[in-house]
Amino acid sequence: MKIIKSSLTYSFFTMISRVTGFIRDIIFANYLGSGLIADVFYVAFRFPNTFRRIFSEGAFNSAFVPIYSKLLDEKNNKEASEFAGSSIVILLSATTLIVIMIEIFMPSILALLAPGFIQDQSKFMMLIFSARIIFPFLILVSIVSILSSILNSHGKFALSASVPIILNIILSISVLGAAFYNNNYLLWASCGVIIAGFIQVIFLFISLRRNRIIIYLSNKYLSDPIIRFYKLFIPSILSSGILQINILIGTIIASYEIGAVSYLYYADRIYQLPLALIGVALGIVLLPSISKQIKENKKTSIQKTIEKTIVYSMLLAVPASVSLFILPEIIVSFLFERGEFNSFSTYNTSMALKAFSIGLIAFILIKILTPIYFANENSKLPLNFAMVTVILNTALSIYLFISYGFIGIAVATSVSSWVNVLLLYFYLMKKDYFIHSKKIFIPFFIILLVSTILGIYLFILKNVYLSYNFSNFFYEALFFLTIIFSGIVIYFIMISFYKPFNYVNLKKQILSDE
Repeated sequence: MKIIKSSLTYSFFTMISRVTGFIRDIIFANYLGSGLIADVFYVAFRFPNTFRRIFSEGAFNSAFVPIYSKLLDEKNNKEASEFAGSSIVILLSATTLIVIMIEIFMPSILALLAPGFIQDQSKFMMLIFSARIIFPFLILVSIVSILSSILNSHGKFALSASVPIILNIILSISVLGAAFYNNNYLLWASCGVIIAGFIQVIFLFISLRRNRIIIYLSNKYLSDPIIRFYKLFIPSILSSGILQINILIGTIIASYEIGAVSYLYYADRIYQLPLALIGVALGIVLLPSISKQIKENKKTSIQKTIEKTIVYSMLLAVPASVSLFILPEIIVSFLFERGEFNSFSTYNTSMALKAFSIGLIAFILIKILTPIYFANENSKLPLNFAMVTVILNTALSIYLFISYGFIGIAVATSVSSWVNVLLLYFYLMKKDYFIHSKKIFIPFFIILLVSTILGIYLFILKNVYLSYNFSNFFYEALFFLTIIFSGIVIYFIMISFYKPFNYVNLKKQILSDE
């Protein structure tokens, strides 16, 4: 499998998805701002959406793909199809039971997840109303995660990266519809989530049929592949979704501060773009590739594949992190500051984004390093690391929130993620899953050096940008885009002086990557 080429395909469709996501957020910011309705919807949506990110980008993919890929590699297509069918039945049964239980006890659960909302009973009742409509989305997103993982195992990454576009479009239409009819924003947006889920499932089923991928709904719930799946899936729910769990903890604590949930949400939406384009894309593509290499006992090939993936992720992750740290004010202002989203909202969101940018590289590395454990069918260690990280994040979030408010939550998420990376990396070497060569240090140094120069360039342009009082949005947009695209061009021109990163060699790596 061509890892870099496949990840670029995934990243391309993810980029389109994120662009539609930003359009959705611009619409939400314009009509909802960072006030009462926004806080309520984002908490209600965060609940099942956290499960979505854990399942589709983490737990299910990490547990299912290594086993399914190995069955396909053995040419045992019938057993692979039965394994896929059994997994569907098991996950649907589990999520349906979870949804029923949570719907019944929703007020008590939300009192734990958003304790700050209880002080305002009308706000809390709105949250219960919205959450009860949205939460069945978990069943639909479970189906989406299964079907996406099956397509990924067959090397079909485009549609699984594209399905969030449907959610973004439907939610945008929902809010615009509510505005047009002067109706209930919360009701329209909540119903939009469920409608989008149904449409996503339909699109994926059509894709499976077009690719002639067969699934047998088998009742073999204790077969060897299923038992291996259980052993990986249950601990991977925590270990693969560590960032989302940390964000959920942050949401719980932030509910005590008015507007804090919205500030963290909008900041999260921005840094999720490079995270998805780099970390999620490479992690999803890497998993089936090294699973097959492990099956074939290609140890040298595995080491080269992992090292190359880390180097190329850093080629993009480091400048992205530097850019978000230097430019948060103008990014947030350009994307969201209009309508109900004012300059105060921009300032607070940009401070949260700056704190998250410190952890961006760690967020990306977690997405790449964790799948290596699951490809080796070792779920115990990442589970242990996840537990340490969650405890550390919770303690830090509470401590820093008392002194610094919601910004402390973002700092805690970044710090705890770096601790997780150190643990993952140390034990990869200890278990002999991956030991980097000495060659890795030179490209790392070049990337850091060029990213530092890029940071200085962006800092100068940012001050020029902030010195202008733009009265015309066209000129503001032109200047903003000039900063972004000139930064990208300058970075890649400078980095290309290092021969392995010039255009010809990068193209060769993409086309020949195994």
